Amino acid sequence: MASHRRFPFSPLPKGEVSPRHEPGHWYDLVRRDCEIIRWFVEHEMRLKFRASPLGDLIELYDKVDPNVPAPPIEALSTEVARFGLQITAQFQRLAWAVRALYGNDAVKQIDASFVTCEVLDADTKERSAQRKLPGGIGTLMFAGRLVQVGGGRVRINGNRIAGHDIRWVTATGDLVLVERKDRSYEAGLKDTADKRVRRVIDEITKARIPNERGACRILTVGFQHLVREDEIQKIDRLYQSVLKKAFKHAKFKGSLPHFVVVEHLGLEPRTGGQKSDFFSPQAIHWNRAAQRMQPLLVAALGAKPD
Repeated sequence: MASHRRFPFSPLPKGEVSPRHEPGHWYDLVRRDCEIIRWFVEHEMRLKFRASPLGDLIELYDKVDPNVPAPPIEALSTEVARFGLQITAQFQRLAWAVRALYGNDAVKQIDASFVTCEVLDADTKERSAQRKLPGGIGTLMFAGRLVQVGGGRVRINGNRIAGHDIRWVTATGDLVLVERKDRSYEAGLKDTADKRVRRVIDEITKARIPNERGACRILTVGFQHLVREDEIQKIDRLYQSVLKKAFKHAKFKGSLPHFVVVEHLGLEPRTGGQKSDFFSPQAIHWNRAAQRMQPLLVAALGAKPD
């Protein structure tokens, strides 16, 4: 759906590529984010909330009393605390992504089926899953990061277009196609480092991002797993070495994504615990399109070029 209405909220600071700590009372910030998300779903997309992780959280926030203190994290079980941190982080990320996309007037189209089947649904179809996050937020976040550094306009596809979730034309006219794959929250709790690496390799092998002339193809794979500060170099080197070995002599290498970006959004369930949105971007297929895109991709991930 194309946007025809003025975005009624303040845009993000130029160049900001992830949510930051903002001054103010937590309740006021939550109410603002609720208004942004309601505007996106109800007014921009012309859809209705329903029973879902996002709809249930909106309903909870509508009833919360700002004068009642929240219990300390240590008073909750580890799993309840971890899930609570994740779902509130996803809520904040969704509001941030909407501001990034619409505050930049960067939306060419967001297909209604993407919002219906992803954002207003859950991150898993497993009926037995007890803890579910809203779907699709990683896609919106990545699109928001891109336009915050490279301008241009994006189209976010729904279930009628296969192979890529984001079609981005940069301010300079380059075409970038992005496919996003997220590990569901509950299934990911049992993952090991080896399982995550194998999943990334599997997603690269299965990727069918259209091989359009001149386009840069990016695959992003998301996990809800904490990479601690002292583990960053080790985990990054692990992805680098394994992926290099797996695809160094791959047949039909030209059809593979130019880049895979592995993202770990991890939150330690204790007061003052570590928080990390860790990225491991790896080049799989290097050509002129990848070379042009690398500086923007590095900036979008909040890193500095070597």
